[in-house]
Amino acid sequence: MPSSLPKPTNSIPPVIQPRPASSARESRHEAVDDEARLITEGKAADLLALSVKTLRNWRLSGYGPLHLKIGRLVRYRLGDLKAWLATCERASTSDRSDGHA
Repeated sequence: MPSSLPKPTNSIPPVIQPRPASSARESRHEAVDDEARLITEGKAADLLALSVKTLRNWRLSGYGPLHLKIGRLVRYRLGDLKAWLATCERASTSDRSDGHA
């Protein structure tokens, strides 16, 4: 009795390729350079090896890196974090900062 099912093949199925991003999406991301990219306070805390609570306390006291308030959201620019870290560099423990952020 002939079978109506297709015969199995030994061919390997084609690899599924990820779909390319839309051109509008690509151009938007290319327009924002890494220094201006906004990151969450959680990611900023991770990058600085600090707790989110420490960043929040610093914001209240006016210390720490510059931040943005967008409605209720707090965001940091990657460039601002790098600039603030540069102000923290010291050659010895007795070095003092004149205008530490």
